[in-house]
Amino acid sequence: MSPYAYKVQKLSKTVRWSILGVSAIVLLFMSYQLLINGQIRYIDSRPFMTLWESNEVSRTILFLASAPTLFLVFFSIYWMNKLLLEFQQGDFFSHTSFRCYIGFVWTKIIAILYGTVLNFAMGMWHSKFYESTDLVVKIEFGYLTTLVLLAIVAHLLKAAKALEDENKEFV
Repeated sequence: MSPYAYKVQKLSKTVRWSILGVSAIVLLFMSYQLLINGQIRYIDSRPFMTLWESNEVSRTILFLASAPTLFLVFFSIYWMNKLLLEFQQGDFFSHTSFRCYIGFVWTKIIAILYGTVLNFAMGMWHSKFYESTDLVVKIEFGYLTTLVLLAIVAHLLKAAKALEDENKEFV
């Protein structure tokens, strides 16, 4: 095993445990805010927050509408953890690594789309209870560039895997 591969494996282990630790802290904080303070901190939508604070809409329904966001967070953590575990074991270009990476990318795409749809739906729902509704449907440029970069990396990983397979056949 090359020293570089060993360093990448160690770094993958460190990053994986760091991500799990930070994720646990953040999820505990969000759970505390929801269960103790009755606040949702993982949705960034003014109409949603206004409806949450009002007594006109069931918080259970709002929570159920926001629940897919939580599931997508868990799926993102799962795919990152699984990918870094593959890297930790030295499987940098395996089929499983590529599948984990693609799963992570699709989770991010779905999260962005669901967040946009949820924000729009909450704005429409908000307009039924209030005279004025400021609906801001935002798709941040940073998210789009990140998704493009992730797609490019996926293509490069696929090409690297093909080269690795070709080199193994040659030897």
